[in-house]
Amino acid sequence: MMQERAISSAQRLGYAGLIPFLVFTMGGLLDVYADHSLRLFVIYSALILSFLGGVHWGLAMARDDSPTRELRWSMLPTIVGLALLFAGVWITPLTMLIVLAFAHLFWLNFEKRHVRKHLWYIELRSRLTFTVVALHVILIIISL
Repeated sequence: MMQERAISSAQRLGYAGLIPFLVFTMGGLLDVYADHSLRLFVIYSALILSFLGGVHWGLAMARDDSPTRELRWSMLPTIVGLALLFAGVWITPLTMLIVLAFAHLFWLNFEKRHVRKHLWYIELRSRLTFTVVALHVILIIISL
């Protein structure tokens, strides 16, 4: 189990990761470079989704058995995020926001089923994910 100090650092870094989401949402709400803020929000959301898959890559690599299935699953967030960024040429930012919001919720549900022994992580991820999804919803509403 991780030491309390490491858990505290992980929590602080996790909450700090919300800052760009908040800044880009405020840019959209206040109409300060709203189009750029929306694009940057989508890019950052896709990057964070990819990062979350990397967490599971690391967990799979730390196992003693053959984690092939877990390794494959850990690539899903990166593939979804990258596909959305490439598809941004054909789909609207609104569609991208909706897909990303659902992807973040899906991945949290996946984590709740596969990372049960790290309760502190699941609690942190739940708080972060619900905040991130709420910010997606705010931008979805103002994009309508």
